[in-house]
Amino acid sequence: MMSRALVLGMVALMALILGMLVLKKSKRHYDTKQWFFLVCLCLAVWSAGLEMFSLADNGAALDIASRWFYVASAVFCPALAIFTAKSFLPLTKSVRSFIFISSSLFIVLSIYIILAPEFIINASEITTPVDFSQIPINAVNYIVFATFFSVFFLVVMWFGYVAWRKSDTIRRKQVAIYMTGLLVSSIPGFVVDLLLPALGDYRYVWVGPVAIILFLFAIMYSIVKYRLMDVKTAVARSVSYMLLLIALAVVYIISAYVISIVIFQRTLTIDSRLNFMNMVLAILLAFLYQPIKRFFNKLTDRVFYYGEYDADTFAREISKILTYTVDLQLLTRRVGNYIASSLKAEKVAFCIPEKGIYGRTGRRRLSVVEEDVRRIMDYYYKNCSFPEVILANQVKDPELKKLLDIHRTKIVIPLLHQNQETGILFLGEHKSLGYSSRDIEMLESISGELAVSIRNSLSMEEINELNKSLQRRIDEATKELRFSNRQLQRLDEAKNEFISMASHQLRTPLTSIKGYLDMMLEGDLGKISPTQRAVLREAFSSSERMVRLINDFLNVSRLQTGKFTIDKQSVDIAQILRDEVSLLKVVADQRSVEMVLKIDKKIPSLAFDSEKIRQVMLNMIDNAIYYSNPHKKVVITLKSSGKMIEFSVKDSGIGVPKSEQANLFGKFFRGTNAKKRRPDGTGVGLFLAKKVILSHDGEMIFESEEGKGSTFGFKLPVR
Repeated sequence: MMSRALVLGMVALMALILGMLVLKKSKRHYDTKQWFFLVCLCLAVWSAGLEMFSLADNGAALDIASRWFYVASAVFCPALAIFTAKSFLPLTKSVRSFIFISSSLFIVLSIYIILAPEFIINASEITTPVDFSQIPINAVNYIVFATFFSVFFLVVMWFGYVAWRKSDTIRRKQVAIYMTGLLVSSIPGFVVDLLLPALGDYRYVWVGPVAIILFLFAIMYSIVKYRLMDVKTAVARSVSYMLLLIALAVVYIISAYVISIVIFQRTLTIDSRLNFMNMVLAILLAFLYQPIKRFFNKLTDRVFYYGEYDADTFAREISKILTYTVDLQLLTRRVGNYIASSLKAEKVAFCIPEKGIYGRTGRRRLSVVEEDVRRIMDYYYKNCSFPEVILANQVKDPELKKLLDIHRTKIVIPLLHQNQETGILFLGEHKSLGYSSRDIEMLESISGELAVSIRNSLSMEEINELNKSLQRRIDEATKELRFSNRQLQRLDEAKNEFISMASHQLRTPLTSIKGYLDMMLEGDLGKISPTQRAVLREAFSSSERMVRLINDFLNVSRLQTGKFTIDKQSVDIAQILRDEVSLLKVVADQRSVEMVLKIDKKIPSLAFDSEKIRQVMLNMIDNAIYYSNPHKKVVITLKSSGKMIEFSVKDSGIGVPKSEQANLFGKFFRGTNAKKRRPDGTGVGLFLAKKVILSHDGEMIFESEEGKGSTFGFKLPVR
């Protein structure tokens, strides 16, 4: 009896574990999985009831145990029929009606079994000890139960036959294995659990649940080979848990036996020593639980998933592709190829809105228009939530189902990123057995990461397109600027040539005018009146200023054309300064400005370009006179300072604004206050002066304060 009870306990445990894992692991077809769980639960309760029945030693215990396993039997067969219908047949109106009627009938019968006095076992007629070969039964109730059980069993077989006849190749194999296992396991069950008990013989009722194990193994085989119910993971874990329990039991028995021999010399009683041994064994099993569990998990994974992809490797490789690939076309092609090879899909394609189809694999093309994409997304928002996938065989919209059938698409995965539509992933038909829940879970697990990567690739494409557009605009602008620059260079060359030519042409008549004016002032052409002398001096001063302007423009032109040269000769710079001051005295008198000249006695002769240095000094003195206020002094100094000759002109005029001092020596630059004081200035004098002094290896002198005056000058080295 103990061995029978142990076998029935193992059957009950195995059925319960399988049912719970199927219910927990399977997210899809949840109502079908509920009925399968009910079948497994009934088998577990049936086995547990028979276990109690085999251990009972009086009529009352037999009555309670019999009600237990007869209720389980009354529910088992209708639940099995409903499960068969929901698994293999279309859910038509007639099938729904059958499910409702069946549910009502087994509920009514179960209540009757529980409440009816002495339902089948006449407990009052049982003597002690119990003779299981001659148990008195209620014949009427037994006939009702047997008829109920047999009718529903025939319904199950009929449903199986209809499903086998109408199914395709893979589904037909699933149904064939399922029904063969059920039929083979039911034959001994009918004999020992239905026919012999009708004669009062309950000695072999334990064989029925054990025979149902064959049915469970038929389901397991169909799951492994043909993916029936798509709960391979649940089956693998069920086997793993069963092996784990067996291993722990073996470890416990062997350890207990060894401890009883070594420590207690085979004398083990229920006392503190037994408690100590249980504590030691509990600690030992606690340490061994995780290693043994990991071992059996790996073992069952190798058996049940032999030849299939590894989930961790799949996720790792997809992440690697998404991490190291930026180009959208390359990204979708690599991901599509990897998914197609791992999941054995005939076709994989990405549809990116406003971009088209990317990453297509397989020979069949996918032509999805914007209207189709909108229909898919509308259906998804109404019936699913991210990251769920759309399975073609579960689509309720006839038009969408027809569309997916036309494209031979089995799985549609909308890719959403922050509630924005990034794209859609289409998977075609499976090359062999169909997609498993494991495949679907893997696709759902990568959909979020895939959406982010595609969004990043799209952003990168936009950036690249923007860069290309900007580069094109820059190239076009650069081309235009180069053309304009060449035009300006030609115009500048023409301008320089014109200035050079005009300057040369203007110098000749100005020289004649200046010469004649000088002769008249000297009295060579006759005596002149004081008034005439004043007018002639003004004309002579203006001609001098005109000559200086022409020389400035001519030198600027020479600088730009590369013809600016320095002709150094040994010259007395002090005498040059005296001559220039003498020439500008007329201008100073007209402006009521006093010039104070200070020249050291020992000024050495220098080698420099006298004409250009003369022009620099003349320009600085002339500016000081014009920008000084009337009745002020302009101090002109020439002195020897070590190895340098220093020339400076200090005035007390308008000065230069501090914000404009940095640009003062630029070409054509003039201060704002200078423009107001002298509108006819050119802005080339100081620019040219700096070029001349630097060409002589000298340095400029400049100090200024707005409203208080300025000091201009230069230093030239003595050689």
